[in-house]
Amino acid sequence: MRRDQNLAIIGAVVTGAVIATGLVLLLIARVSPQFGASVRAAAVDVVTPLWSVVRAPFDGLGKGVNGIGDYFGAVGRARALEAEVIDLRARLQVAEADQIAFRQLSRLGRLENPQRRLVATARIVSATQGAVVQTALVAAGRNQGVRPGQPVIAADGLIGRTIETGLGSSRLLLLTDPQSRVPVLVQRTGQAALVSGDGGPLLVLTDRLGLQEPLQRGDRLLTSGEGGIFPPGVPVGFVVDAGEPIRVRAAASPRGIGFVRIEAAYAAMPATAATLPMTDAPVPVEAQRVGGIKGLVRGLDAPSTDGAT
Repeated sequence: MRRDQNLAIIGAVVTGAVIATGLVLLLIARVSPQFGASVRAAAVDVVTPLWSVVRAPFDGLGKGVNGIGDYFGAVGRARALEAEVIDLRARLQVAEADQIAFRQLSRLGRLENPQRRLVATARIVSATQGAVVQTALVAAGRNQGVRPGQPVIAADGLIGRTIETGLGSSRLLLLTDPQSRVPVLVQRTGQAALVSGDGGPLLVLTDRLGLQEPLQRGDRLLTSGEGGIFPPGVPVGFVVDAGEPIRVRAAASPRGIGFVRIEAAYAAMPATAATLPMTDAPVPVEAQRVGGIKGLVRGLDAPSTDGAT
């Protein structure tokens, strides 16, 4: 009981001393600001080491708690990275197997991939994007080897193809033109499809083949190489609306891109063989006996004399 009273008295004295000290400091600051500032600085110099000693256990405890949290966080991240490594290794194995199979098929079928060939590098002079026709002009023509039906590619992706060529300039059909059609592959799913323009700022994805897996916003579209004009693997655009119809934003815009590559058609389609003349067809034996096809026809048209009276 007496001890509690002594502790209460000591606490009251300490509290009173603190309050009195604060009042004295406040009074000194009012009377002499410079002296008050020096007193505060001296007090800070005295309190700072004491405060550091008092905070040391709490700082150590906080660091320990943070270290434990970092440890468990690192364990979780390590497990996630390990799972990702396992998944990537599995994908790598599949890719290696596919590559081996492709090499085997190439050797068996003597498959030859056409090489992309640069025709000219030119600057886009102007672009006309109307409601009906969307074309552009480039400063390269027949003198530079440009011909109609050649793909035009920018740094970001496909721009279109040449449709008219002059001596020193050419007109391009842009992807957004209603007459534009580009065979593509969905990079994520491997589906084959067709990208066409409708005169607006976005493209339309149609005619999907194979497994109709739902597309997602952000799916990338690459040229498939089908048709022989556009080389495979060139970025065409990415899906911005997976509804119906599926809307695609072009990977490259003709405005402000500067220079483009004009390449030769990736795999020119072979010319159709001329119709073989009739004389190359096998002639029946009966026709050979009567002087060919004409003789056979004359013989059939002649009136029969069997049984004439």
